[in-house]
Amino acid sequence: MSNVTTLEKVASKLASKPKPAPSTTPPGDLFAADGKRIIQHKNGHLPTVIDLLEISLSESPDLNLFRYAGQLARVYQAAEPRDKSAKIPASAVMVQPVEPPLLGELAGRAAYHQKWDSRLSDYVATDCPRRAVDSLLARGHWPRVRDLIGFIETPIITDDNRVIDQPGYDASSGLFCAFTSIPGYQRPPIKPTKKDASAAAGRLLRLFDSFPFVDAPDRAAMLAALPTAIQRRLLPAAPLLAITAPTPGTGKTLLCETLALVATARRASVLSLGHDDAESEKRLAGVLLAGDAVISVDNIERPLKGDLLCQVTTQQFVRLRPLGGSGMLNVPTHSLIVATGNNLAIVGDLKRRVLMIRLDAKTERPEHRAFDRDHLATITAQRGEIISLCLTIIAAYLAAGAPKIAGLHGFGGFEQWDRMVRRPLVWLDLPDPLLTSEELREQDPDLEAMRLLYSAWLLSFGERPVTVAEVIAEGASVGQSANEELRDALQLVCAEKPNSRRLSYWMRSHRERIIDGLQLCKAGADGHAKVAKWKVIKCG
Repeated sequence: MSNVTTLEKVASKLASKPKPAPSTTPPGDLFAADGKRIIQHKNGHLPTVIDLLEISLSESPDLNLFRYAGQLARVYQAAEPRDKSAKIPASAVMVQPVEPPLLGELAGRAAYHQKWDSRLSDYVATDCPRRAVDSLLARGHWPRVRDLIGFIETPIITDDNRVIDQPGYDASSGLFCAFTSIPGYQRPPIKPTKKDASAAAGRLLRLFDSFPFVDAPDRAAMLAALPTAIQRRLLPAAPLLAITAPTPGTGKTLLCETLALVATARRASVLSLGHDDAESEKRLAGVLLAGDAVISVDNIERPLKGDLLCQVTTQQFVRLRPLGGSGMLNVPTHSLIVATGNNLAIVGDLKRRVLMIRLDAKTERPEHRAFDRDHLATITAQRGEIISLCLTIIAAYLAAGAPKIAGLHGFGGFEQWDRMVRRPLVWLDLPDPLLTSEELREQDPDLEAMRLLYSAWLLSFGERPVTVAEVIAEGASVGQSANEELRDALQLVCAEKPNSRRLSYWMRSHRERIIDGLQLCKAGADGHAKVAKWKVIKCG
């Protein structure tokens, strides 16, 4: 009994002895022997824990974790195509939004996590708690994490003539260089001459000797497309590249693949248009969120238009809602979009945002033509050299002080592209690559309707203000006083039998626009009928 009593006394003393408790001070900077941060998850100190978690992630550059489009994201290589509407080549570099499960894994790679074990009276290893992961994501702002503008897979040159060609993250530009060494690439000279640039342009043009360009400006437009593909990540805006031909098999897709190979060393991501503009814009939003470098909109069979396409070409960021998400994101638009089609039609405001390349083999079956080399194999083998030649042209123009070119008008909304791509080529006495796009404007059915209506209007009314009803009545007149030109113009404007509603809408959307020195203006109102009056005046 005495032994039992003694044991009971010892046990009682041990039970009454207070156990060590975890410190109530906020977790601080602790590091393991290998230098990795230790985060102790203490109750009551969640804000401090989240701060330490963000710090640990920012201290781990190998995770390739960034702030991108208002969310946490990482850069990775795709293994499989994502969906049928956008075919993504294997090994494509992608931007992946980080969800809680992945962030938990990354948190475990960035730091050691510990929690208090009351049985052992000490901190023990644990996984990063879901509560901490969710709280960090919910912050929506991570100032310690690096900001990602985009990733590049080719060297690039800035507008101050600095070449970015070292793998990894470039802090000054916000670009992630997702490449190591590129065979054949050599950094351009510090100050290449105009002669160097001219020789580089000649070598690049010879790559396309076998393509049936309609005219010299089309060849120059293709040459402009190469540095556009390389520089797109740094350009706030760049025109959509449109490649058209009268028949299949002329080489449209081949030119698109050329640009993708130069920019990424892979085939392009192919996007199929939906049945309507809304569906097309959803698909385009998906590939923009993924950060695809080159997007091929192939074999377009209907007129190409759309508000999102217009915004993507001229705006540096667009507001998009990700599929399955409820919030809006500011998404960078620095993807090169290449549209191809037979007799490709581009309508609406998109016309002035296009760099057009026309092909015409002038044969019934252009796919039967024979070539002396495999074009894409040549591009792949010479990719490094092609990049060097493109950068040499830009570097030479910038080294010369980016001289102004007499007689060359600006390109509103695309000032940086104009300076870094278009003007260096015209400086080398090559045709203006935008000349082919001017024909889009001349072929615009809307402009044709304006010309017909304004000229017929002046014949009938001079500069006298009239109502919409008077215009329709004059167009419907018959006999010797009939104005057939006005009747034809009204039918073209209204798309069918003219009526006041359609014509009023058209005139409101076209007022103050000038074409061939003529302008449609609102001229007060008819006091009796309470309707607007209009007139066409000569200006300029």
